[in-house]
Amino acid sequence: MILSFDRYMEESAGSMAGRKVLAAFSGGKDSCALLHWLHINAERLRISFEACHVNHMIRGENADRDEEFSRLFCERRGIAFRSEKRNVPELAAAQGQGLEHAARKLRYDALEEVAEREGYELILTAHTKDDMAETFFIRVFQGASPYSLGGIRLTRGSIYRPMLKISTEDVLEYIEKHGIETTFDETNLEHSYLRNWVRSGIIGEIKRYNPVFLDKVIQLMEQSAELDSETEKRLGGVYRCENGVCIMETDRLLALTPLEQAWVIRRVLSGFFRAEKRHVDNVLALASEGESVRIDLPEGFNAECSYGRLRVFHSDLLKPVEVFKAAGEKRLTAGGRVLEFSGALEQAELTVRTRRNGDRIGSKKLKDIFINSKTELFDRDRALIAEKDGKIIWTERVFQNPDILFPKDSG
Repeated sequence: MILSFDRYMEESAGSMAGRKVLAAFSGGKDSCALLHWLHINAERLRISFEACHVNHMIRGENADRDEEFSRLFCERRGIAFRSEKRNVPELAAAQGQGLEHAARKLRYDALEEVAEREGYELILTAHTKDDMAETFFIRVFQGASPYSLGGIRLTRGSIYRPMLKISTEDVLEYIEKHGIETTFDETNLEHSYLRNWVRSGIIGEIKRYNPVFLDKVIQLMEQSAELDSETEKRLGGVYRCENGVCIMETDRLLALTPLEQAWVIRRVLSGFFRAEKRHVDNVLALASEGESVRIDLPEGFNAECSYGRLRVFHSDLLKPVEVFKAAGEKRLTAGGRVLEFSGALEQAELTVRTRRNGDRIGSKKLKDIFINSKTELFDRDRALIAEKDGKIIWTERVFQNPDILFPKDSG
């Protein structure tokens, strides 16, 4: 008898055949089944692969135990193995995130770094049909829209998920047939984690009542993904993203229906972090503001509305800049931009910096000059200033000096 697990994996095999792949390996039942299948089919499919375990440093000795289990699992089978450590609690505390979200981010960061460094074409994860259904309910509880219920995608960049048609029961059947050992993360029993509560409560009850209902959930997710794709074709031009900044014109955004507005904002925010309804609502409220206003978003991001333009960007782009220009220095880089000095200023000692409270040009406050010129808040905070002997002699956008230019070859 051909197991459902094998049948579905064969359907996915074509995307992996002849390629160099990195398999995410936690030591849990799903990733053990995936790694075992790769091991016994690699030669036939000409797959070159390595297992990568990410230790999240959340569970102390138990995390180290799982890392050691994963290493021995691979060693017994002659599977190439590596382990990466990432301090999830530290990131979660620094950025005000939940442990689940921080773990997910650092796990993918680690896998993508290894894949890029070692030349892996695909990163395989062992997400299953059950994971898909869990994600549906989690997104519903977190305030998803009709467009954003699509769940876990088969591919995302170099990420490939070959087990999305495979259920937990299929995995257990495969593990039993092959006598595969696995480890178990005891935190999976803790209902303080939303996914665990959904898995044991909602998904478990649905399976007991009628497992076919989960297929209906996944069909709805597929329809949501299709709706999202069609909406992208209509509304993708409402926003533009470049150099880490996404921009929307508020008059164009607010001319859309409320559902379309929410779709645009969610699509933009989801490019930076896991956006929830409250984040979308906060940014939409910002778009209606008449003054220049900026708000904080998760993971160090900001949203800003200023003079009819809505921006989303990381706060790192607004870090203060201060660079000293020595006498005779013709070119200087400050805040990622190049300035060129000529005439008397080439031989002058200058300070190039961003603005400070109380800055003045002559008798006028620099802040007032920016406001009168309708310079957007983002551009004010990134504007470079040249100062000589404590006096501002040039300010980007509002106070020119013929001896200071952005050279054409600087981009």
